[in-house]
Amino acid sequence: MSIKTLFVDAHTFDENHQGIRTFIKGIYQAIQIDSSKLQIYLAANNISNLKEEFKDQPDFKYIQLQTKNKYKRLAYEIPKIIKRHQFDFAHFNYYLPLFLNNKCQYIVTIHDVLFIDFPQYFPLKYRLINTYLFKRSALKAQILTTVSNYSAERIKYHFNIPLKQIHVLPNAINKEYTSVHHKQKDKIYIKKNYNLDKFIVYVSRIEPRKNHLKLLQAYKELELWKKEISLVFIGKESFIDPKLNSLIAEVNKESQGKLVRFDNVANKDLIRFYNAAELAVFPSLCEGFGIPPIESAVLKTPTLCSNSTAMKDFAFFGDKLFDANSKEILKKMLLIEIENNKLEQENERLEKIAESIIHTYSWNRTANMLKNLILKN
Repeated sequence: MSIKTLFVDAHTFDENHQGIRTFIKGIYQAIQIDSSKLQIYLAANNISNLKEEFKDQPDFKYIQLQTKNKYKRLAYEIPKIIKRHQFDFAHFNYYLPLFLNNKCQYIVTIHDVLFIDFPQYFPLKYRLINTYLFKRSALKAQILTTVSNYSAERIKYHFNIPLKQIHVLPNAINKEYTSVHHKQKDKIYIKKNYNLDKFIVYVSRIEPRKNHLKLLQAYKELELWKKEISLVFIGKESFIDPKLNSLIAEVNKESQGKLVRFDNVANKDLIRFYNAAELAVFPSLCEGFGIPPIESAVLKTPTLCSNSTAMKDFAFFGDKLFDANSKEILKKMLLIEIENNKLEQENERLEKIAESIIHTYSWNRTANMLKNLILKN
């Protein structure tokens, strides 16, 4: 039997940390497959970085992409690579190449179609282009995947694709999060390197649907800086929000710098931020999955999470799921959590949530699902 070959578009590793990168790293770091059956090739501009990210996969091969322009990459460079190497399978996130090779089976992961369901949060041009491109990908892929039951239902609804043809490959927790992390050591590290003591953290790129504005309004009205609690935003600005930027300037002045923003931090430091935080909050109004709240919660950090869209599946949060449209509910829950941190029974609850997340979300299980989809084709 000849060896099958799989091309993986891993260009996201050349960019800032985001959900697609977490997905690719998680699933391909965990995949266990005999290289005599399937040979996996990862492609990106920075091959050295890829080799470091997947150092535990010695049988992987790497292809260096020459262009950083996404249109040239999808229209010209990748189709040429697929043809030259005669790949049997090729895996992409969201967008398939312009020219498809009929000897290759295409796998596409469409993480969400939120811009269709929540058009108010996305520019018109973005919506028009991606409605066409996502639908094209969904219809032309031989293997169509997504990351949650919620997203599968929405893809079915908008693109008229039977649910049985949409395979759910859930996100999970990377192994770095489940190793032992000492909270006091991480608090000392964050204090020494970032000059932060007590803080609330929100990890997400900044755009209107992520609802930073509501969290910042709650922080301002509660004047939490007077309790010596900082608010930390970690994530790059994707869409400019003038109202948010205006309030950021106002709160920074009032709080004397207690609002802190980082476009990006190294993954090791991201774990330390989660682990050292008094509280992690995820008030997003819509998500195709929502990785950050399960990352913070698996570290046994008190976590508040929105109950909308895919996040309603996080039943293990119990009454810590909340209506992110309500500022008053958010304010009430922030105050409760700040007090709850001192209660012994809170530690027991956090332990149970962490155990539930580890049991529910496994990259090994998700990788096995993908492997079976490939091998049976």
